[in-house]
Amino acid sequence: MIYEGFKENTEILPSFRLNSKQLEAVRYFGGPLLILAGAGTGKTKTLTSKIALLIASGLPASSILAITFTNKAAQEMQNRVAKLTPYDGRMWIHTFHALGARLLRQFGEHIGIPKDFVIYDDDDQKKLLQICLHELGMESEKGNINLFLNIISRAKDDLLDAGSYSIHAASKDDAMQSKIAQIYLKYEQKLKEAGALDFGDLIVRTAELIKQCSDVRNMLQNKFKYILVDEYQDTNHAQYVLVKMLCEKHRNLCVVGDPDQSVYGWRGADIRNIMEFEKDFRDAKTVVLEQNYRSTSLILKAANNVIRHNRNRKPKDLWTSAEDGMQPKALEFENEKEEARGVTALIKKYYSGMGFSYNDMAVFYRTNAQSRNFEEAFRNARIPYKIIGSVRFYDRKEVKDALAYLKLLVMPSDTVSIMRVMNLPPRGIGKTAAEKIRDYAQSQGISLYDAMLNMEQIAGLTPAARRGIAEFMRILEETKTDLFAAAPSNMFEQLMLKSGYWKMTEDLAEKDPEESRNRIGNLQELLNAIKDFEERCRQNGTQPTLPKYLEEVMLASSIDQLDPAAEAATLMTVHLAKGLEFPIVFLTGMEENLFPINSKEASEAEMEEERRLAYVGMTRARKALYLTWADERMVFGNTYSSFASRFLEESGLESVPQPGSGRYAARNGNYSSWQRGSTEKGRTDWKHGESSSISYRRPPQQSIPSFGNSNAGNKAGQTGKRVNHPALGQGTIIAQLGSGSNAKATIKFDSGATQTFMLKFAPITYLD
Repeated sequence: MIYEGFKENTEILPSFRLNSKQLEAVRYFGGPLLILAGAGTGKTKTLTSKIALLIASGLPASSILAITFTNKAAQEMQNRVAKLTPYDGRMWIHTFHALGARLLRQFGEHIGIPKDFVIYDDDDQKKLLQICLHELGMESEKGNINLFLNIISRAKDDLLDAGSYSIHAASKDDAMQSKIAQIYLKYEQKLKEAGALDFGDLIVRTAELIKQCSDVRNMLQNKFKYILVDEYQDTNHAQYVLVKMLCEKHRNLCVVGDPDQSVYGWRGADIRNIMEFEKDFRDAKTVVLEQNYRSTSLILKAANNVIRHNRNRKPKDLWTSAEDGMQPKALEFENEKEEARGVTALIKKYYSGMGFSYNDMAVFYRTNAQSRNFEEAFRNARIPYKIIGSVRFYDRKEVKDALAYLKLLVMPSDTVSIMRVMNLPPRGIGKTAAEKIRDYAQSQGISLYDAMLNMEQIAGLTPAARRGIAEFMRILEETKTDLFAAAPSNMFEQLMLKSGYWKMTEDLAEKDPEESRNRIGNLQELLNAIKDFEERCRQNGTQPTLPKYLEEVMLASSIDQLDPAAEAATLMTVHLAKGLEFPIVFLTGMEENLFPINSKEASEAEMEEERRLAYVGMTRARKALYLTWADERMVFGNTYSSFASRFLEESGLESVPQPGSGRYAARNGNYSSWQRGSTEKGRTDWKHGESSSISYRRPPQQSIPSFGNSNAGNKAGQTGKRVNHPALGQGTIIAQLGSGSNAKATIKFDSGATQTFMLKFAPITYLD
């Protein structure tokens, strides 16, 4: 029971216009509920209708917590609820990270977190790790920063803090893990000194807060009488634990998701959370939504054909009452350039001859590197396009610089921001001076900011450096006095003028006028964004503060930037496509070792995730779907033969050769006879690793490698082994971490460069 006296308001139900299964899910309030919602089955409509019914039946909006995965989804949910039923807007609708940030702002001081903590993104984390390596005397490991960041992030996803990781590493007696344990401990120390949290901390520290502080735990458990979680298949272990603690008292938990769309295992998502929901909650009810309102029946048929090959799933088949529509097509091209030209020609045809707009069309690819040929083809054809997931506006250099200045007003101890702008524009604080400041701060156990305030105690600084430090501190201290009084836009303008950053950007015009115009334009756009934020706050009746703006910026995702009204075709990786839909979709690069990626070495679990990714891409299409592949593809400067993805065979579609695809034409257009090889006992069927008398031909030696992988993926990387890289030359493996498909190796090249690679993707060959 939600609360005593709860009485369902049935009068509002007809206005929801739900099908029988949606209605069943909306009206169930008997405890834990799992809604298995297939692609395009109206899960958002079902969720918002359930929330509206709760509110219309008398449950205060402030007693409801809804968790989504993007800010865009959260805003859409808020708007839909407002249209369905009047309410005061006090409902908690957040992403996991925004929820964590809100709770830690309110209660984080209970576990030693400052109220005005700053949030570090990936770029900030990497810069902080560089500082950690310097202090640990491990500068030679800078080439491994991405590896270290990934391992630390996954540890936090599993609620493994630095101390626990160190104990784990010690028990393994592994040199690399021991090294990472040292780095993790130093990284956590530097985060604390900077008054900063990374994205993982927003979940981990919130879980820690609720577990350790009984008063906070009891208050939150009493407050949230109903909790709803969207995209539950994408939750990691830390998010799973957080949700379980919050719903422990009332047990009114509704999770919505689809195991067939779980595609983020590589970044910590655990499909077991949704697959084992009924085990976690023995009294849970399950409702399956299968009626699709997005795609034509022929698109759904092809997608269903593919996903049925996965074993680890909950059975369901999407269906629609809509017309059959156009038959999805599998198109073969001679090479990746012809593929891009062919897709471009089709987009032109839909735009000019069939009444579609450019924003109706999207091109998906498995890896970002594939976008280049499409960009070139679109530019040549004068097709406007937007790329989702490339360099975000807030990741551009001048924008990051300006935000670093703003962050220092909120959290002066922010080490990464100080290091970024202390000498920007140049003010005499060069590399040597910066190292002296950093070394002094480390020796005294104080922040860089405090060290600069006490610069007279730092030996060896030049007069120019001392003047520069004094000027830098004066600018920040003067502007900081207005932190909670002045508008954020006003503080931004002050900082850009007082610091000389605006003048430096204008002066760049003497050397590079175009670059100067671009940077000035981005700074002006940042000012516009801040003013837009202030206007939204005024409309919502809240005070626009700088800390609040910075939090909004840091929690924005790539998908939140997507403007559906923009007249431009969309380019994006298929991972980013989840949750979106387009009338016309091109799913490109459908080749073995590209999609599915690394098919030679992939485990069954990895292959199933690749298949789910293909399913997600296919089910984004509403009216027309094209699956494309190329006979040949260039990788790292070399051209390789390609073979069609197994997902094409599984879809039941026949590949149609396009002009110039001579190799396929020689097969007399018989896709099946080409795709299936001769009988060969003991070979492994693609479908489930079963022995089969009919084998699917694997690409021969000369075919495209796993994004450059030659022999490296087939042999265990061993310390001391000599290897060759097509661009970096010869080198020696100096360290290895992990095994199997997750093995990574650090290679020191004869040129002196050191880099770390995942062996399954590495473009290296063994020399001995």
